[in-house]
Amino acid sequence: MAKKKLKEKISSVLELPQELVADVPRLVLDSNTDLWIENYKGIIEYTDELVRINTACMPLSVTGTNLMICSITAEELHLCGEIASVSFMQ
Repeated sequence: MAKKKLKEKISSVLELPQELVADVPRLVLDSNTDLWIENYKGIIEYTDELVRINTACMPLSVTGTNLMICSITAEELHLCGEIASVSFMQ
């Protein structure tokens, strides 16, 4: 936990985005059809109606219809389809 606080302070002092320093996920939602997730850790579950993704802070759940992975790299995951909801799971 102390390491996380230190990274947050460094991010604040240097005025850097938290996702670069603290390993937090960055989500970009374009309308309800495209979602880009940076700093993800892995895919937990993948169906055409539900995608669960592991992040450093907590799992992320994306629901919808015709969901599919459009592209994937070590740093970014791009989901396409009709996105109904995006939520962090406790």
